[in-house]
Amino acid sequence: MFQVSLLSLSRQWLHDFNASQRKRALIWSVGVSLAVAAGALIFHPPEIVDLSAEGRGKLPDLLTQWENGNVIVLLRHLERCDKESYPCLEGTEGVTSRSVAVGNVLADSFAQLGLGKTDIYNSPLKRTAQTEAIVFDDVGVDKDWLYKCRETMVSDALRHKVPSKNLILVTHSSCISAFERELGYDSDKPAYGTSLFFIYSSGSGSLDALGFLDADDWSVALNLYAQRVSQASPSDVKSRQAVQDNVHPVFAQD
Repeated sequence: MFQVSLLSLSRQWLHDFNASQRKRALIWSVGVSLAVAAGALIFHPPEIVDLSAEGRGKLPDLLTQWENGNVIVLLRHLERCDKESYPCLEGTEGVTSRSVAVGNVLADSFAQLGLGKTDIYNSPLKRTAQTEAIVFDDVGVDKDWLYKCRETMVSDALRHKVPSKNLILVTHSSCISAFERELGYDSDKPAYGTSLFFIYSSGSGSLDALGFLDADDWSVALNLYAQRVSQASPSDVKSRQAVQDNVHPVFAQD
């Protein structure tokens, strides 16, 4: 809009200026327009990267930070029934019945990462509560702030982050957007079942976005995990085999 206004003003000036003045005015207006466009690109908030695509190089860090209990995950609920023309699992305010298969894949995925040192909270609304029950076997704790989406999303999350324990928050796209804005990010609306990973540094108190995985892209992370396990020392053969035996067939291919 600003660029259009500048060009319109330039055309008005052209009628009043001589040839030399018109040339300088045109150069000035074009220069300002380009500067505005460049500024918009430079100062636009960054987007969170896809860990199955351009952010794949960050996967080793995700696995290391997960093992150390430094990860906060925002998981968007599964496909909501009142927005889709598919049968509901239970009640129109919940998720679709077909989303259960996706939830089971997520359940396997998080189980393979390991939930031994992980706290889980969820929005009490039906679609998020059902998602938590499917993916995490209903061990999560209801928290109102995970659907009210206040401007304190980040501080609320950090208040519940226990040192050396990962934190999973099953929530809504609007709350995820609020969380991102607080950290200076502006990404597209996440798909149903998308997991966004943030790394908390207890030393500096900083929280940084690492990336996201859509529900059907976990194979990348889990294949890398399996590779790391296969490279473990010979003394870990028994535990290595146990992990490999638990890899879901859906993750056999990248």
